[in-house]
Amino acid sequence: MLQKNGNNIRDRKGRRARFNYPEVISVALKQESMGRPDFAIAVGNWTGASDRTVLNWLNGLTGPNGAYLIQLLRRSDEVLKTVLALAQRQEILSAYYDHEKLQAADRAKDDVSARPESATHSVQDVPNRDPNDPHSVPDPYSEQGMRQRWFLRQLEAQKNARAVHIAEFFGVSLKTGKRDIAALMARGAIAYRGNRRRGCYTIVM
Repeated sequence: MLQKNGNNIRDRKGRRARFNYPEVISVALKQESMGRPDFAIAVGNWTGASDRTVLNWLNGLTGPNGAYLIQLLRRSDEVLKTVLALAQRQEILSAYYDHEKLQAADRAKDDVSARPESATHSVQDVPNRDPNDPHSVPDPYSEQGMRQRWFLRQLEAQKNARAVHIAEFFGVSLKTGKRDIAALMARGAIAYRGNRRRGCYTIVM
């Protein structure tokens, strides 16, 4: 839940979470932007907020509330998914990802039907999704894939994210957060730099 000032997230036991509201909304907006140089203008058009207010959201200084947040939820898929995760409404979030997965499958079918017949018979690499294989690639639309993508986005935003942050953000156990990180390391997506106490996870380029 949110404190009265609307900035800091607390878990169901009332403990202050390590990621606050402005930070996670900032990460969601940056993910939505896909590097578009005019994205701040687009957000301002969506919400009616001033340029300075939008820049504060993008920089994680303040977070949108009230009507601003509602307008963002209408237009930004990433903000919507982030708010659902913060609210720990996993059943709704899972349904949302199932819908995205179906849409992606439909687009893939359209792409295949549009290719020349010879191209459809070529051998393609198929990601390994065996959950018992540490090198498996999780379905990006599954709950596991969602958590791992979120963790990678935190690292991209240069945040010192750890398993406890996955646990707090998604309402899962610390052991589940550690398994997500171990899977990312096994696939070579991330690495741990530095000593055990002061080190951090980084994305492998």
